Formats: sequence, C-alpha cells, structure tokens
Amino acid sequence: MSDHFGGSGWRTVAALVWPYRRSLVVVAIFALLATGTDLLAPLIYREAVNDIAGLFVGTSAKNTDSPLDATTSEERESSPSPILAQKAVSKEIARAHSKDKPKGKAVREPHRRHYVAPRTADQTLTTLLWAVISLFAINVFSHLCSLVADQRTVELASRIEADFIHNTFSHVLSLPLRFFARRASGGLAKQIDQSDEIAPIVTAFAQEIAPAVITMAGVMIIMFLQSTRLSLVALVTLPPYAWIVLRSSKRLETGLARYYEMWDGVSARIQEAVGAIKTVKLSGAEQREAAHLLHQSRQAYDTYVERNRLANRYVFFQTSLGYLSQALVLGYGGWLVFQRGLTPGDVVMFVVYLERLYAPIESLTSLFVTLQEHFASLERATKLREVPGEEAHGDMPRPGPGRVEFRHVHFSYVPGREVLSDVSLVLEAGKRTALVGPSGAGKTTAADLLLKLFDLDSGEILMDGQTLSHLDAAAVRREFGVVAADGAIFRGSIADNLRYKRPEATDEEVHAAALAAGLTNTLARLPQGLATEIGEGGVGLSVGERQRLQIARALVGQPRVLILDEATANLDYATETEIRHALLGQSLRPTTLVITHRYTMAEICDHVIVLQAGRVIAQGAP
Repeated sequence: MSDHFGGSGWRTVAALVWPYRRSLVVVAIFALLATGTDLLAPLIYREAVNDIAGLFVGTSAKNTDSPLDATTSEERESSPSPILAQKAVSKEIARAHSKDKPKGKAVREPHRRHYVAPRTADQTLTTLLWAVISLFAINVFSHLCSLVADQRTVELASRIEADFIHNTFSHVLSLPLRFFARRASGGLAKQIDQSDEIAPIVTAFAQEIAPAVITMAGVMIIMFLQSTRLSLVALVTLPPYAWIVLRSSKRLETGLARYYEMWDGVSARIQEAVGAIKTVKLSGAEQREAAHLLHQSRQAYDTYVERNRLANRYVFFQTSLGYLSQALVLGYGGWLVFQRGLTPGDVVMFVVYLERLYAPIESLTSLFVTLQEHFASLERATKLREVPGEEAHGDMPRPGPGRVEFRHVHFSYVPGREVLSDVSLVLEAGKRTALVGPSGAGKTTAADLLLKLFDLDSGEILMDGQTLSHLDAAAVRREFGVVAADGAIFRGSIADNLRYKRPEATDEEVHAAALAAGLTNTLARLPQGLATEIGEGGVGLSVGERQRLQIARALVGQPRVLILDEATANLDYATETEIRHALLGQSLRPTTLVITHRYTMAEICDHVIVLQAGRVIAQGAP
C-alpha cells in the first residue's frame, strides 16, 4: 500500500487542517445530520408498506368470519399454509382487541416481527399521509444540512488553500539563492501551487469518510436487527463488489494519469509552437507542427477512450452484482414473508437499504485511491516547507556613509573549487568603484556575497565597520540598490515599478528618481507619464528605457550602496552613453560598485579593481 497511507500522508493532512479543526467539526456535524436523517426513510417505507398489507389482511380476516369458514383456530395454526395461519392470527387478535375497544372506534395495534396487523382503510390512509409528510420533512432537512455542509466546506477549503499558498510561497521566498539555482522556475511554481489538491481532501474528511462509515454501520445494524439470515444473503455479493470497485479505481486512476501526462505534452507543444511562431513560419514548419500535434492529441484521446471502455466494463460487473443482491433479497425475503419470517415492509426496507449500503462502499474504495494521488501532490509542496530558510535573525545595520570592505574572502559553490580566493578590497564611501575582469572571474559572485545571497567559506565582509555575517539579511539588502542586465520589470504602471522596493515613496521622490535616471524624454512621450501601464518584462519600453527604469527604481530605494551588475552589457554605444550621463548627473552619490566588461563604464569610476580567476590582480585609478 502507498506510503501516503502509511502515516506521512495522514500527518501532512492533520497538520494542514488542525488549525481549522473547529470549522471542520461543524461541517462534519451537518454532514452527519444529513446522513442520519436519510437513514430514517426506509423505516418509514416499511411502516407504509406494512399498513397497506394490513389493509388486505384485515379484509381477509373479516371474510373468514363468514359461515362458510368452518375451520377452528387450532386447525388454521396447524395448517401447512402460512397464509391461512396469518389469517387465523389476524382474526383472533382482532377478536381479542374487539372485546375491550369502544364501539365505533377501531383499535390500531402495532405490527410485529412476523406479523402484519390488520388495518382499516382510514388507518392506512392516515399512515400514508404521515409517511408523505415525514418523508418530505426528512428529505428537506437532509438537503438543507447537505447544503450547509457544502457551503461550509467551500469556505473552509478556500481559507485553507489561501493560507497554504501564502505560507508556502512566503517560505520559498525565504530560501537561499543556492536553492533556486538547482530548480527550474516553472517546475517550482507548479510545486508551490498545489492548492487544488486541498479541496478534495477537506471534502473527503468532512463530508465523505465519516458519513459513509456511519451510513454503512447504521444500515448493517438495522438490517441485522431485523433479520440475520436476510442480511447475510444481502451481503453475500459485498466482497466481490468491493474488490471490483477497488481494482477498477486503481486501474482507472492509472489510465487517467497517463491521459493527463500525454495531454500535458500536447499543451507544451502548442505553447512552444505559438511562442516560437516566427521561427515556425520562417522554417516553413506549419504543416509539420500541425501534423505532430494531431498525432499527439490522437494518442491522448485513444488513451482516454480505452480508459472509458475499461470503466464501462467495470460498471457492468458492479451493476450486475447490485442487481443480483436485490434479486436475492427479493427472492429470499419473499420466501421469508411467505413463511411468516418477515413482513412485506421489512423486505422493501432491505431493498432500499441495499442501495444505501453499496453507494458508500463504492465511494470509500474510490476515495481511497484518489486520496493517494492528492496526498502525493500535496506532499510535493509540503516538502518545500521543510527546506531550511535563511537565518532571519541578526543585528540591524547602523547608519553610515556606505564604506564596504572585503577581508581575505574565500568562497566556493562546490567544495574544493573556489570561485573567490583570498579577496581583499575596499569600496570607499560615496565613490564609484569598477570591478572588471573576464567572464567567470567572480565579479557577480562578489556582489552576491555583499548582498548576503550566499555564505562565505571564510573571511569577512564589513559595511561601515559592521560584519555582514552578524547582520539581518533582509535589513542588509534594504541598504543596497541593484541594477542588472536582465533585471525584472513587472506588469503594472511605471510608478508601481519604481516603488517596488520602497512602496511608501512619495510622488515627488518617484518623479525625482525618474528624472535623475534620465527618464525625462520617456515620460514626455508616454500619454500618462508615470501612470502608464507597461507589460511584463517592460513590454512597450526600449532596452535603454528599461535599464533607466531599473536605475530609477534603485534610486527610489535610497540605497547606501548602488550595484550596477553589467547594467549596460546589452546596450548599444549611444544608449550606454545616455546611461553614463544619467549616472554622472545624479545629485546623490551613494557608494557605487560598477561590474563591467567595458572600459567606457570603468572610466567614469574613481577606482578600478581587476579580478581574474577569483583573485584581485590589480587595482588603481582608471
């Protein structure tokens, strides 16, 4: 059996729903009320059917009082005919009661286990009237309880889903950068968003498992109390029925998983072709892509059709066993009625209860398999929350001018392969320092260490005399502004993007930063200025405008230290010149680290440090 039912899956779900246990209990109570009242209906059917049968028994008893009926009570009771015996019993009980009853008033005696009491037409009509009223009331009450349980389940599942995504996403954001370097962003996003697995689990626990168990237990108790023999006959098909349902659920879930997997391939193919539509057209591959998609989609649909064929086969066997059980109950139950072992109402009650017995069995066996799938998906997300996050504690940085010092820093991503080796350097406060060198020299790694994205192997980094390793990571990062060649620009207004690091910035501060970054002409050509909406990745802006927007965003954050990490690597000379002028024209002079390959960017700096193979090999004026 799956490990998800061996303890870990249950522990995961228990931890998930425990904070909401009170709401879960309320849902379970309403679900049980709906189930419990529904079990009363067959008992009402029994009384109604027995009263109808009693109407005919009463008529037969009266007929036996005629002079033509010369048999004595003893003869009828000894008669081999159960029908004559029933008539005799009915007649003599009626005579016994008639001695004490007032004239003109019919006595209503109860039905017994092996005896249907006689009924008058008025008594039968009264019973039917109360049966109709009772069934209507029970069904309405049961339905109302189900509606309340459904609504509460939706509300509860929504709360759990929202909190689950929030907590998981918050934890993932707290993970070190090293964790993200080993995972694809698309797969990680899918792993986080497993909220759609929660609703079926909550529904199963609150509305399906407990009510199904209560229904099965209640039905079997009532059936065995009425007739052990008929109950055993009714349950003879139960083991093969449960086996078929369990086997079919497993095989059908496997087939469905295969279909979804194949359909994911179809969706991926569509996304790839549409995303690279220009390449597809220039390669003349339209027909080839369409043919390939047709082949994939047909394979997926063939899998689904085969699964449906298998489902129909199992449904046939399940339905046949259900019909067989009903036939056995009707046949053997009818024989027991004939032998005075049961009343007709008991047999009708058994048939109705059979339907209520097999439905929860099918539900539970199917649920057992589907919950495994939900547990497996949910545990993928919960495992993310088990990954240790960054250390959230530490001292707060003291105010200072922004002097940074590396002292004998060593760092490696993989043990034994150092990226930085004995690096010592100083970024003077308020000065521009260029860090240059070939690709792979460790320039960006040095900046990442400064931002506390990774931990040092040895050595220390200080900011205004404080050791970074002793400071709170989030507080340290608030002191820095970063502009990268591939920096993110989010969907929304330009002003929203500029305020991303410092949402409380005033309109005046945002406008001043935009002007300092050289966005004057950009804002002039846009009809709504800073309120202009831009697409994801800065759609609607040129490459240079995107870089200037990043610089403005960094300036809005009022950084103590500004890091330009290859900020002009993808720009042409004219655009780079505009960026340089924007940097030189700043009224505020934060400590600036310029990581670059280009001499033109290094020449605007006050100091240049050359890094090669993870070591500082030269430094001085540009």
